[in-house]
Amino acid sequence: MISKELRDVYLVDELQLGQRLNESLHEGDQTDFNLMLAMLSPDVTDAAWTRGPDEGQAPEDLRAKFCLLPEVRKYAQSDDFERGQEFADIIHGHEDAEIGRSQVFLAECLRQEPLVPFKRDLAPEVYAELAPLKREKVRKQFAGEILQYETFQGSGQNMDVLAEIKHSKVLIDSKV
Repeated sequence: MISKELRDVYLVDELQLGQRLNESLHEGDQTDFNLMLAMLSPDVTDAAWTRGPDEGQAPEDLRAKFCLLPEVRKYAQSDDFERGQEFADIIHGHEDAEIGRSQVFLAECLRQEPLVPFKRDLAPEVYAELAPLKREKVRKQFAGEILQYETFQGSGQNMDVLAEIKHSKVLIDSKV
């Protein structure tokens, strides 16, 4: 679950709304109901009922337990480009191309290539299309900050974002 600082600013899950969805439904206020649903975070890991591993318990190393290869690196390093050249030399160095391809295939099975050749940050166009909560999470991730996940303590009545929405609704209703 997202930290209290983010939950006070952004509407994350329906627990923050309390009975607001039910009230909107019973009053027939479809616009308020749709607005509240649209503002909720689509990321299930933000929800209050999801939680990470217990802090007192160390996570189990499943790679060691099941004798798996080390995790594939996400980004290439300089030796990966040299390795690619070695693979090309192996394939072109044999008269029988099938033997060269087999050698490269076996080498790949032992040590997989990184997923991408270099690290890219988000393009401004992509960043602009993100939802505000996701934008804040991405900003924190790029800054090297770790997202804080806390247990939910509120009842939905003291959330700053809900108070601002109610105030805006009163202003809009008074103008109409």
